[in-house]
Amino acid sequence: MTRRFRSVTLAAAGMCLPLVALAACSSPHSSAHSPDPAAAAHPGFAGYEWTVVAIARGGANTAIPARYSVDLIFAPGGQFIANDPVNTHSGTYEVTGGGFVTSNVAVSLAGYAGHDPIILLAQSAIGSFDTSARAAASVAGNQLTVVVRGYTLTCRRNGAQGNLPRPSPSPSG
Repeated sequence: MTRRFRSVTLAAAGMCLPLVALAACSSPHSSAHSPDPAAAAHPGFAGYEWTVVAIARGGANTAIPARYSVDLIFAPGGQFIANDPVNTHSGTYEVTGGGFVTSNVAVSLAGYAGHDPIILLAQSAIGSFDTSARAAASVAGNQLTVVVRGYTLTCRRNGAQGNLPRPSPSPSG
């Protein structure tokens, strides 16, 4: 199931990355520079895929069972992907002194009309990365803790993540 999930994740990323390029061109807040490759090689969280195992907010800590497939991916080249149980969020990240900043994030925008509290919590927490979020991050062994906009995500390292393909430029026409 993990291989199938990663294939679906990478396929979704491939569909979303062209949207990231469009968002970068049209966003008034776009950065004119690419993420720093030296920073992306940071030995902490960068370059790895992480499974979110718990989300805390407002004093409540909720375990996230693996079947929900909530993940954060920090490819070495600066690409960022965050999966909630419904959508894929993809963009870029830049390592900062205490964590990272996301930018140019596009979302797959699938709808969810259900009431599962874990899905709703995961969607809200992962959605926090969508507008140039500044996140604190710390690594202890195989555990990553990310604090972003009132959420604390506790993650377990899944393994190294290779560079994702960059979107190809659209033909001018």
